Amino acid sequence: MNWCCLNGVLMPLHKAQISPMDRGFLFGDGVYEVMAQVDGRIRAKSLHARRLQSSLDSIGLEMSIEQVFGDVDRLVKKVGFVNAKIYIQVTRGSALARDHAFPSTVSPTIFITVSEFEAVFQTGSKAIVRSDIRWRKNHIKSVALLGNVLLMQEARDSDAQEAILYRDEYVTEASTSNLFVIRGEKVVTPPLSDLILPGITRHLLIEIAQRLGISVVEDSIRVDSLPEADGIFLSSSTRGLMPIVELDPGGRVGNGELTSLFLALRDAYDKRLRCDD
Repeated sequence: MNWCCLNGVLMPLHKAQISPMDRGFLFGDGVYEVMAQVDGRIRAKSLHARRLQSSLDSIGLEMSIEQVFGDVDRLVKKVGFVNAKIYIQVTRGSALARDHAFPSTVSPTIFITVSEFEAVFQTGSKAIVRSDIRWRKNHIKSVALLGNVLLMQEARDSDAQEAILYRDEYVTEASTSNLFVIRGEKVVTPPLSDLILPGITRHLLIEIAQRLGISVVEDSIRVDSLPEADGIFLSSSTRGLMPIVELDPGGRVGNGELTSLFLALRDAYDKRLRCDD
C-alpha cells in the first residue's frame, strides 16, 4: 500500500483528498522539493530544506518548514524503504473563491509522498536540444511545470531521455536537471541565475570536483558549442549523473564514450552519497 502525509496526517495515498479550490490546482500556486534517500539516509537534507525555504520565501508563502521535515521523517519511517524518492509539495491552500490575488486567510496545503526507487548508472543517453520555453523564474522550484512537461514529452517522442535547453543562444539547463560540459580536463556549467535551478547535486558535484583537483568553471555555454564538447552530463538528486552521448540536433558527443573524468566524478559522487550527510 502506498502512503502519504497530507497536512500532517499519515494516510493511505488513495484516501488523500485535496479541494478542487486549492490554488496549486487552479493556478500552480505552490512549490515543491524532491529528495533522495540512499541506504536509509536522506541525502543533503539540510540543503534541500534551505532551498525549499528559499522557494517559499520567493512566492511570499510564510511558514516554518520544521514541521514539514518532521512529517517527512514520520512518513519515511512508516513506509520503511531503504532507497526512496521523497516528494514534498506546498501550495498556498484553498480559498472560497477563485481569485488571482493572494487570499487573506488561508492555510497552506502540505503534501508528501515517498516512493521506492533504485538509482542506476546509465551508460549513455540521448538528449534533444530545444529553445527554453519555460517562465523566467526557474530558480524557484515551482509546481507550474507545463513548459518542462512539454519539453520532456518532446524528448520522449524523439526517443531521447532529456531536453537540453537554451535561451538567446546560451544553454540554461535541462528540463529536469542541471548541465555540465567536459572540455579536456575542465568541467564547465552555466552560472546560477533566475533561469537556472540551484541544483543540490550540482552544488555537491562542484565541491567533489574541487576536492579531486578537477577544474570547474561556471561560465556561459553557447548552444552551438555543444557538439564540440568532449563530454556532456546532467545531474539531479533522483537521477544522479546522466551522461549524454548523442544530441538531436548535433549528433554524437565526443567519441560517444564516457570520459575518464566523468567516470571519476561519478564514482566520487556515489561514494559521497553513501557517507554521512
